[in-house]
Amino acid sequence: MKADIAIIGAGLAGLTLARELSEHANISLFEKARGLGGRMSTRRRDEHRWDHGAQFFTARSRAFKALLKPFIASGDVVEWQPNITTLSPCQPAYKRPWFEPHYVAAPGMNSLLKAMSPGLNIALQTRVETLQQHNGKWRLLDDKGAELGEFDWVISSAPLPQTQVLLPFAPDTWADFGMLPCYALMLKVNDSDLPVWDAAKVNDSSLRWIAFNHRLPGRNRELGAVVAHSTADWAANHLEDCQDTVRNQLTAEFCALTGVSPQAVKEAQLHRWRYALATEVTKNALGHDPSGYVLDSERKLAACGDWCLGGRVEAAFTSAHQLAARLKQQGF
Repeated sequence: MKADIAIIGAGLAGLTLARELSEHANISLFEKARGLGGRMSTRRRDEHRWDHGAQFFTARSRAFKALLKPFIASGDVVEWQPNITTLSPCQPAYKRPWFEPHYVAAPGMNSLLKAMSPGLNIALQTRVETLQQHNGKWRLLDDKGAELGEFDWVISSAPLPQTQVLLPFAPDTWADFGMLPCYALMLKVNDSDLPVWDAAKVNDSSLRWIAFNHRLPGRNRELGAVVAHSTADWAANHLEDCQDTVRNQLTAEFCALTGVSPQAVKEAQLHRWRYALATEVTKNALGHDPSGYVLDSERKLAACGDWCLGGRVEAAFTSAHQLAARLKQQGF
């Protein structure tokens, strides 16, 4: 008889786990958001789209390249070859080279996840709030107290702070992991009002990254859509500030860095990512524990995600891929 496994979170890690374990177990995915994606989400407003989390990804491991190969063939994933620059308030801009292929999903970053999801049992807008042990299994309850089912295994692919609250691991389990916040500023700006470059790495500023989202492959170039990410330090210092003030400050910084007139900004939105980037503690811990996941085989609990391996998109896949291999090796 197949084991029943609940996976919390339907981002890249959760979907990877589900796909790799579906032949060996009965899988149920629970996602609190309205759609797939996690930090590979796409925000929509009218006809405009912003990839307000991950902007691109690389593929360095053989396993991740193998996952992407059919989606590259189908056009769901496309290599991105942008004109990249480096900006600073105090120094002239200069061209920034890239030395490896960079990819985006098309027409939005969540398109890869949509292409991975057919055939999977996914419950959207379902927040898992409580785990209870019952007759040797784990009973899941949502945020309204409704029962979601009983499962042999529970695996969280949610961000670290949410996983810490949900899974009953010892506090020192999480000592080597941490996450930092980030703001995503989303602007409507006509393409004709923007510089000729496509994206910028920013130094010495409250912003660290700017991309003209509508110029990514598969997007509508006529609908100017800008995404700018703050630094983690700036976000942490302003996390609870008035969000209108934060939005205005970051918009002013964008205009100052790029030379875009404030009058050219037709609309500005803000998204506060409380859990966006892996801390240096996590990165330093990788040399000591390269497993890339957290596992309690006796109680049948586990966790995985990009926060286990340094925060990149590929890290989310690798963490889930390694956990799936371990579970298949030891059996259920």
